[in-house]
Amino acid sequence: MKIKSNALPIELSSPFYDKNKTFCSTFEHYIASKNGKVKGIYNAYSYLVYGKIINPKPWNLIYKKSTFTSTGNLLLSSESQSLLVLAEWKTELKGTYTSEVKIRKRKRLDSFILHFNKSLSILDITDKYIIYSKGESIRVLKSIIEILKPLFVSGEIYKVELINEKLNIELRSKQHHFDILDKLLVL
Repeated sequence: MKIKSNALPIELSSPFYDKNKTFCSTFEHYIASKNGKVKGIYNAYSYLVYGKIINPKPWNLIYKKSTFTSTGNLLLSSESQSLLVLAEWKTELKGTYTSEVKIRKRKRLDSFILHFNKSLSILDITDKYIIYSKGESIRVLKSIIEILKPLFVSGEIYKVELINEKLNIELRSKQHHFDILDKLLVL
C-alpha cells in the first residue's frame, strides 16, 4: 500500500502540503529500498505514515506530524502553529529479557530523586537525560546509546525503552534520521 494524500483541493497549493508530500515521498522511497511496506496519509496540516522493514530483523516505524491552528490559514508559518512531530522506531532484541531500561529527558525533581533511587543515573553523553535500569547491563544497550548519541546531544530523543525484549525509540524531530536508523537496523 502507498502513502496517499487526503488533502482538500485548497490545500494543494500550500507550501506546507509540498513539504509534507516530500517528507512522505522520501519515507516511502527509503522503506522501498529496504524491501519494506508502507501506508499512510498526508495533507497540508499533517501526516501519519507507517513503515515495516523485515530484514535483517523486523522494525516498525511511525512518523507523525499534527498541526493545531485555530485560523486554518495555510499560509501561516510553522512557528505560529502548534506542532506535534514524532517518530517511533520499534523492534525486538532477543536475549535481553533480563533487562529493563528506560532513558528519558530529565525533569526538575530528578536531581532530588537521584539521591534516593539507585536505579536512576544521568546519561554519560549529556546531563539532559536520565537512565533507569533494572537487571543486567547488556552490550547492545551501549551500542544503541552510541548510535543515538547525536540525537541525545541535539535533544531530539524523547525516550528509549528496552522492556521484555522490545526496543522502542521515540523522537521529537522533523527529520527522518535514516543515517542513524541504518546503523540500528544491523544490531
